[in-house]
Amino acid sequence: MQLIDDPRVEPFTHAVPESELEDLRGRLRATRWPDAATDPRQGVELERLQERCRVWAEKYDWRVTEVELDAVPQYTTVVDGLRVHFLHARSPRS
Repeated sequence: MQLIDDPRVEPFTHAVPESELEDLRGRLRATRWPDAATDPRQGVELERLQERCRVWAEKYDWRVTEVELDAVPQYTTVVDGLRVHFLHARSPRS
């Protein structure tokens, strides 16, 4: 039996609503930043984290990522009462 013919297995594609992406961008833009750490052992450098958040809020294109992720066949099914998301990619080698 082929995987996609099993009625317990449903195809999955990424489809994040635009409203959720806008909400995330807004929250990233509204971040209240702490003072810069004085010791690098205290965590990520503030400027580095601020730049990463700026990229996510202003430049990152989630729609491109959705297309890339969906290039691999994905499915969901229920195992022991828990919905499981999985990829089904066969190796090109035998």
